[in-house]
Amino acid sequence: MTIRPNWDVIGLRGTGSHDIVVSDVIVPEQWTLIRGGPATLDGPIYRYPSVAFAAQAHAIVGIGIARAAIDEVIAMAGSRASITGAPVMAERGYVQLEIAKAESMLRSARSFFYEATEELWKQALTGEVNLSATMQVRLAATNAARQGAEVCRISSGLAGTEALYTSSNLARAMCDSFVVAQHAALNEGTLQSAGLALLGTAIQPGFP
Repeated sequence: MTIRPNWDVIGLRGTGSHDIVVSDVIVPEQWTLIRGGPATLDGPIYRYPSVAFAAQAHAIVGIGIARAAIDEVIAMAGSRASITGAPVMAERGYVQLEIAKAESMLRSARSFFYEATEELWKQALTGEVNLSATMQVRLAATNAARQGAEVCRISSGLAGTEALYTSSNLARAMCDSFVVAQHAALNEGTLQSAGLALLGTAIQPGFP
């Protein structure tokens, strides 16, 4: 087994998501699976849709990043003065408005995420999960990723030039959250597929 070091990206660099190459190895069939296919074992965790779970695992990272970004702005707002002589950030009206918007966006996305997760897990505990619950989880995950990225953009904008330095937590948050939102399981195409499902129209293969 060799690692192909091709994860050269602007954000989430620490995940080390390089390709792994295995050559000249025979894998027994019982150790293989079809991603998104029916489970071969019974139990709640095996009933939980694997693709939806993968989308959630990435999206919740974005929620955490966004939380840290807001907290970073709040921490600096009370003391960081402007070089132009303007009031500290906390006393500026636009900062007050934008931080309130960002907080409500993040909490709304987080609530939807956990509400959809709880409903799907209840179904996994009692029996077969249905299409509607799985679709809601995919939609909630995509929404969380996209809203998290927007919250980080707002937070970085409020910080001004402070967010431009490579050593800035906000610069890192913006890049990391952008990578989360760009993931194939969380991009804009999943919104279209969710819309098709909500409207009762045939959905794309592989969704939800």
